[in-house]
Amino acid sequence: MVLISTKEFRAQQKKYFDLAVDEQVVVKRGKRFFSITASSKPDNRLIDYEWVKEYMAIPEKYRCDPFEMSPSGDLFYADKRNVEKVKQAIAEAEQEIKEGKFTRINGLAELERFMESL
Repeated sequence: MVLISTKEFRAQQKKYFDLAVDEQVVVKRGKRFFSITASSKPDNRLIDYEWVKEYMAIPEKYRCDPFEMSPSGDLFYADKRNVEKVKQAIAEAEQEIKEGKFTRINGLAELERFMESL
């Protein structure tokens, strides 16, 4: 990994863009770091090594694709056990609605009265 300043990056952009094809280039600007990644496709996404490490920590038999339930790939949804709990809670809520076991609230005033009654 090559860590450079914004001043150095501005002065030698071509050098660092070329270097990013084979090596990780990180530019430090203030308290933040920016990775330069070379790709032949603009839709390619960066890989967060910590995310991969946490994903791999989930036992293989429980792993699933978190992007099916979460556009951000939230690791909560990478574990089938969590996904099943969420699906079960949704099914139970839908059943309660069918059975009329819910409180319908219309408007802010009604919501405030309901919250005060809890």
